[in-house]
Amino acid sequence: MVTVREAKLEDIKDIAKVHVDSWRTTYQGIVPAEYLNSLNYKEFEDKWKSRSLKGVFVAHDDKGSIFGFASFGPIRSEQEGYDGELYAIYLLEEHQRQGAGRALLAKGAEFLLHHGFSSMFAWVIQENPSITFYQAYSPERVAEDSFEIAGERLKEVGFGWPDLSALKTVLNR
Repeated sequence: MVTVREAKLEDIKDIAKVHVDSWRTTYQGIVPAEYLNSLNYKEFEDKWKSRSLKGVFVAHDDKGSIFGFASFGPIRSEQEGYDGELYAIYLLEEHQRQGAGRALLAKGAEFLLHHGFSSMFAWVIQENPSITFYQAYSPERVAEDSFEIAGERLKEVGFGWPDLSALKTVLNR
């Protein structure tokens, strides 16, 4: 069973571990191996310690072991018609496709609605094998861009849900 709750400061070490480990499995063969191998828990812990945990949720099992997280807040780029954003959602590979992603997304939609947002946007690397997760919730494809990691140019797709209430309804079915 999965439980989703707000992240706490004492979760940062586990969040950093999930962040690094899920990057290594998700982006293997997409992002250069040298880059993935250079990721380290301490650097990610430090990054997480330097930011607010408002809008960050963790997924854990009945023993309290954290295996996923998601982060939400105000949109960071100019996207007409969108005010909230899903910044990140990561699950350890062995916990994927078991409902935790949906639970994290539902919690984030609820959080954004509670804080006055009416829509949500998310950037997804086009080659991310989990792109189908986002597509399952019928987003609009509203933007495309690219960025570089370790000399590799990656395309990303901007997905948007213009009606966050409708998305929340679908997620809570």
